[in-house]
Amino acid sequence: MPELATHPVLMEPAVGAMESAATAKRIGRYRVIRQLGEGAMGTVMLAHDPELQREVAVKVLRDGGKRESFVARFRNEMRAAARFHHPNIVTVHDAGECPALGPFVVYEYVPGRSLRALIEEGPVTPKEAIRIARGVGAALDALHSIGIVHRDIKPDNILLGPDGAVKLTDLGIARVPDATLTRDGQFLGTPAYAPPEAITKGEYSTRGDVYSLASVMFEALTGTRPFPGDDAVQVSYAVVHDLTPSPSSVLPTVSARVDEVFAMALSRRQSERPASAGAFVALLVTALRDGSTGAVSRRHSPPKASTLVLAALALLALIMGVYRLTRSQPAAPVVAPAPGVRPAPAPARPRGRPARAVHRAPSR
Repeated sequence: MPELATHPVLMEPAVGAMESAATAKRIGRYRVIRQLGEGAMGTVMLAHDPELQREVAVKVLRDGGKRESFVARFRNEMRAAARFHHPNIVTVHDAGECPALGPFVVYEYVPGRSLRALIEEGPVTPKEAIRIARGVGAALDALHSIGIVHRDIKPDNILLGPDGAVKLTDLGIARVPDATLTRDGQFLGTPAYAPPEAITKGEYSTRGDVYSLASVMFEALTGTRPFPGDDAVQVSYAVVHDLTPSPSSVLPTVSARVDEVFAMALSRRQSERPASAGAFVALLVTALRDGSTGAVSRRHSPPKASTLVLAALALLALIMGVYRLTRSQPAAPVVAPAPGVRPAPAPARPRGRPARAVHRAPSR
């Protein structure tokens, strides 16, 4: 497990000691290239590692009012992520702390884009949804197997590599079994994807991650979050109180079976959700592979072209068979007598002895 070490940080000229990470030129040995994004826990920078000659992602903790609490969560992220070497979870390369910026963690850099960027282009295809769900589901099952709950599953934290890799990142508010960071019931996460019990009670569980994954896949398939909106308070209220919509209410081509899977995974009752992320993914994959018409509407779907062709050929064969049978057994012609004319009687047989045959001798 990487330990926090003290590293120098080089800043742009004429900046203060507590300048933001976005203006830093170097963090430790890592040369900052540009900012990749910002989250609830801090700022992520793209940087270059001169020793290993590779690009990395450096996450620097945001300086907040409750700095000690944030630092504790940040170190928790580092320790949680460092325990993993999983193909669907970003790898931790290094960690440290600099006087000017505070703690930072160095992750593998995943080129490509986030699921958020993909969704902004429109709903994903069922094939893409299956690939993404399987990757995130495998990552969550790995985390849950050692008692870690991610608690912030959202499209921004799902990275899609150009080689087809799907990686889960940002364990900044992950909870390890002995964590005491949220005993006060403080809500952590993103309301649009958070389970109701997290918003109302600050409760997090593996089935809470399942709920969040279902919310993400709902948006991926339809292009819209289950509870859209920009106001965090209004969204939180909707998650807790409003009726959960079905995907088909947004995208009518979604099947009834897919609706059933999301109704289960987005249930407000934790016990009604799938027991694991893998179980949810398995149900979703089966429903998506049944096609866009689903189990209910499939009964009313038009017959396939191949079925119509076979039926036509069978009917043609039946007609030809009947035709050949009638041609091979013609009926005897019936001649009707002319009107008012009786048919002639058959000739009478002569009475008496029958005539003998005459045998003449041959002439000499």
